[in-house]
Amino acid sequence: MMYIGKLAELTGATRKAIRFYESLGLIPVPGRKGKYRVYSDNDVVLINMIRRAQTVGFNLTELKELVALKAKSNKFPIEMANELIAKKREKLRKDMNEIMSLDRRLTELEDELKQNFG
Repeated sequence: MMYIGKLAELTGATRKAIRFYESLGLIPVPGRKGKYRVYSDNDVVLINMIRRAQTVGFNLTELKELVALKAKSNKFPIEMANELIAKKREKLRKDMNEIMSLDRRLTELEDELKQNFG
């Protein structure tokens, strides 16, 4: 059992972010002890997963269904997570190919400019 300050300290998330995750349904609504929210070790795990996923390019909307399934079944939906990761990697590869193509075209332009004006 811990309060929001301890949860923030353990996860590196701000109190505002934690409340935002709650409002989006990314973490379950915590129990209360008087007027204070009370969190569990499971909330630490969920918030760390959310923050880690964000560092590799996932947005909160993409994570919502995954986290909702975990909360509902009390089991992490690994197959769904792997599908989301595969889609993210596919998009990343596509973006990389587009960037490489743009870089080649910039090199061609640079060479053209050297030939014509250099």
